[in-house]
Amino acid sequence: MKKYFVVALAVILAGCQQKQQQIDRLNVVRDSLTQVAFEKDSAIMEFLAGFNEIQENLDSIKTVEKLVTVRSSQSGELKGSQKAQIIEDIVLLNELLQKNKELTASLQKKLSSANAKVGQLQGMVAEFERMVANLNLQVEAKDAEIAQLTQDIQRLNIDVSQLTSQVEQVTQEVQEKTQVIETQTIELNKAYYAVGTVKELTDNNILEKSGGVLGVGRTLKMRKDFNRDYFSEVDIRYFNLLPLMVKKAKVITVHPADSYHITGEKRADTLFVDDSGEFWKASKYLLIVLD
Repeated sequence: MKKYFVVALAVILAGCQQKQQQIDRLNVVRDSLTQVAFEKDSAIMEFLAGFNEIQENLDSIKTVEKLVTVRSSQSGELKGSQKAQIIEDIVLLNELLQKNKELTASLQKKLSSANAKVGQLQGMVAEFERMVANLNLQVEAKDAEIAQLTQDIQRLNIDVSQLTSQVEQVTQEVQEKTQVIETQTIELNKAYYAVGTVKELTDNNILEKSGGVLGVGRTLKMRKDFNRDYFSEVDIRYFNLLPLMVKKAKVITVHPADSYHITGEKRADTLFVDDSGEFWKASKYLLIVLD
């Protein structure tokens, strides 16, 4: 009886050991499947995160590219701040493109790793490879566009520089001609006047007496070799009157009578020039004898 009990117990123990071994094998399979599922989900999340970042960079590239195009197409000369902003935008575009290149390379590396580790992702891997290839094409296209845009900006800078040089040259010529015209205008409008008594003007070699007999009937006139330093310079465009404030005043030089007049009752107060063009036509010198 005892012998049969021992045999039965041995059979039961053996069965328990086999069952535990099966449980252990199932646990291993379960853990393996769990790990596979985890790796699959992790890979998918990494792919999606990388793809989303690349897509966001492409959106940023489109936005910045539009800004650069708008700025570079503006008419007229670009200001220093506008040129600097365009250059900064182009640098940003290049940085975004470089980042996309690095991200796509990283995606390709992850795809190769995923292809080796997770056989169940074959379909997903193929799809991501197609997407990465498409992104590479977009990056290359943007590279070409930015290169062309950079050339356009450089050419624009050259054109603006040449135009600025031409404008500066023309401006210099205009300034020189304006200076010549201004100098000539000032010279054309110069006139001179002198006032004084007969004695003062005679002593300063301005006035002389001529004609008459034995000192009678002699007339006053301006010497041919008169002292020009005694005269004051005026601009006939602004010379409209000359205060006199004397008892009598006589204009010695030749000026049309209807081009001026002297005001004052019983005295000579002020000489007024009524017609500047006519007044100075015969002589640019005005000589007045005071009494």
